[in-house]
Amino acid sequence: MAAPRTAVLLAAGAGERLGGRKPLRPLLGRPLAWYPVSVLHLLGVSEFIVVTVRGLAGELRGLVESVAGRGSASIVVNEEQWRENGWSLLLGAWEAGVDTAMVSMSDHVYSPLVAARVADALPGDGGYVVGCDAEPGWVDVGEATRVLAEPPLAASIGKGLEPWSCIDNGVHALGLDTLTLREAAALVSGLRGGVVRLNELLSVLASRGRLVRVADCTGLPWLEVDTPRDLERAEKGPGRRVVEHVLGWLHG
Repeated sequence: MAAPRTAVLLAAGAGERLGGRKPLRPLLGRPLAWYPVSVLHLLGVSEFIVVTVRGLAGELRGLVESVAGRGSASIVVNEEQWRENGWSLLLGAWEAGVDTAMVSMSDHVYSPLVAARVADALPGDGGYVVGCDAEPGWVDVGEATRVLAEPPLAASIGKGLEPWSCIDNGVHALGLDTLTLREAAALVSGLRGGVVRLNELLSVLASRGRLVRVADCTGLPWLEVDTPRDLERAEKGPGRRVVEHVLGWLHG
């Protein structure tokens, strides 16, 4: 299927290990968030719901509109940043009233082939799709979110998960009504003192039958920039090949 016309960009993380303001941290002269926005726009996304903190809202709106045009960005401010990225997803989907959208982390750089593979895996009858890589070559597996799956279904998702099948590449597709998301978020929130981590939210959804699927993106270029070492590897190390691959698509 074609990519949904809407995307939710999760950009409310503190980014403390990169010195803050992570979505706007430069990578080869472009802000990190510019990469997923540009790739998704290339695939046909025309509306971006950006979930972020108040201090970044204006700059991220300008970034999105510089890529996708005036009026293409809707800003949702997460005033409770401590509740983490699952809460941000719920806010973005709920406040914008969307139940079909691409979902992207703002600190991941990935090929359009990755996003297309994830969009194609979204079933017509709804669900949630997580892009997965069984043999990640450009990320630290110890830091990454792991997925235990029996393709096409995901069984569990989490940091430090053992055993695991693949690594979450930060590119997802949403095809669920917001009430289902809200119910799952309420369960996680109750167990975690209000914190709603995305991996735990998805694990709850996965436990409810056939709601979470994986899209096999093994071998397709992607990376995450979470630490100064990640940034250095993306600029000067082996990860630069990923960045240049993406720029080749965007500027080719």
